[in-house]
Formats: sequence, structure tokens, C-alpha cells
Amino acid sequence: MNKIKKIKRYLHSYTNIHGKTYIVTGANSGLGFSLTKHLLYLGAHVIMACRNLNKANQAKNKLLIDYPHASLSILKYDQADFESINHFVEKIQSDHIYFDGLILNAGIFHPKKKMKTRNGFPMTIGTNYVGIFYLLKKLKDTGILDMNKDRRIIFVGSLACNKVKVKQIRDILRGKTSYAIKEYAWSKTLLGSLSFELSRHDKDSILYVQNHIKVFMMHPGVTSTHIVSSSESSYPNWFSKLAQRVLNVFVHSPDFASLGMIKLLYDQNMKEHHMLVPRGLFHISGYPKEVLYPKSFTRMHLSLIKISHEVIMENLKND
Repeated sequence: MNKIKKIKRYLHSYTNIHGKTYIVTGANSGLGFSLTKHLLYLGAHVIMACRNLNKANQAKNKLLIDYPHASLSILKYDQADFESINHFVEKIQSDHIYFDGLILNAGIFHPKKKMKTRNGFPMTIGTNYVGIFYLLKKLKDTGILDMNKDRRIIFVGSLACNKVKVKQIRDILRGKTSYAIKEYAWSKTLLGSLSFELSRHDKDSILYVQNHIKVFMMHPGVTSTHIVSSSESSYPNWFSKLAQRVLNVFVHSPDFASLGMIKLLYDQNMKEHHMLVPRGLFHISGYPKEVLYPKSFTRMHLSLIKISHEVIMENLKND
């Protein structure tokens, strides 16, 4: 059976999707584009939350070739800019408040040295973690996450996670630097811990979400997305092209890797204290399977929320 048939057979195991609305951040390429394609195939309405509107429209037009009757919207969303996130949440509140799922896919891997977000955070940490924390806090503050509405929030992690000690959190958020891959690993570890904290539904947390909002995390293993060759990447052009070719040959495709997100959106038996990883060797590729959250995600969740909120509030006061 070829790969396309395998993917469609997997998708056909999920029903009752028509009419549901999903927000996919970073939907114009990579995993986000593949997930959007799967959701359209299943009959859902997708809101493409993208930083670059030109690329988003190009992706939309490409999708409409295969799905001419698809229900697709585009919203401007820059995860490295609090003001952009504010406007995005305003649009969600006014036009799409009854969305069924939020897939937090957008991220950055290896930006140029000393790049910062619009609000002065290191680009990798600021985009992959701080921006998502700020988005969720805004959705909470506006009451969207307090509505009596079943939803699912999906965090997209990474195979690259690094043990982060509690005492490091404040320094990392305030600008502590390291080599690029370690900073990426930090950002994904913090993100995993944030996902775990929300999934506990702790009423004392400032990001408390009620039990009818299910919170999950997955990591796609190693897949041939364009994250290595993005315009912000510090890799030289020749290396980016070579890396992309190697990835295309030796790892599973974004279409296959994104199946884990489909499972998290629709599987009614999925446990919140579990996450999804590829079932293949070293979790590099394969169909998704459930595993427990790693200890690197669960040991610091209580301190993380408090410190993150304090650092972001300090930033806003000084801005």
C-alpha cells in the first residue's frame, strides 16, 4: 500500500468532523499545511493563522486546487509580536469564538544570532514559548477559554528536548543564550511543561482551563518540513538546501507526521496525561503512539506558570 493510501485510510477512521472549526498556527507550510490539508479532506473549516499573508494566500490557493469547495480563512498572526497576538485574539473573539480546536504549530528553529522578537525576547524562546503563553493568557483573559464549549488545544513539541532546571527558567526567559539548537530544546521543554500544566486543570493556576477543554501534546519526530530553510534561519543557503533534500529522502513526510495531530483532535479515548510520539525507532518516524509525559516536562510546571507570567508582565511594563 502506498503512502497516500495509508494516510487516507488513517484519516477515514475519524468521522463527525463536518462543520467543525479549527485554528492552525503556521498553516502555510510544513506540518501546519499538511494538517490543514487533512482537515479539509475531512470536511472541517480551517482558520490559517499565519505571519506572512502573501505566503498564506499562496498556500490557500494551492489547497483550493485540490479542495475547491473548502472552507478556509486566513488571519494575520505573528507569534513573535504581542500586538499581533492582541489583534488576532480580537478577531477570534468577534468572528470565530466558537472554534473547536487550536493547534499551536507555529515555531522557529535556528534563527540568526541575536535576533529578538518585537517585544525584546530572544527569538527562539520568544516565538516558540513566550508567544504561545501570551496567546493562551489573552484567550483566558477575554473569557474565550472559560466558555462552556468543548474544545481541544494541541501543542506541537519536538524530539529535541533538554532538561531545564527551575532556577534557569527566569534567566532563559530574560535572555540567557546558548548555541541555537540548545535554545530550541529549551523552548520545546518549556512548551511541554506548559502543556502538562494546562492538562492538569488546576483551578489555582492563572491558566486554568475547565475539564471540557482537552489539552494534548505531540511531537512529530523528524520530518521534512521547511523549518531548516526558513528566511530567519542562520544556516547558509547551500546547507539549507542540502538538509532539505536529505530530510525528504530519509524521514517521514509532513503529511504522515501530522497524523498525530488528527488523532489528538478526534480520538475520544486519548488520555490527557499522555502525549503522542512516532512509534518507530527512537521516535523518529511512524504512526503516532501514546506515551507518558517525560519527567523533563512534569517536574517544573508549577514554577513555570508563575515565573512566565511575572517575566511577561515585567516586559509589558517596561515596553
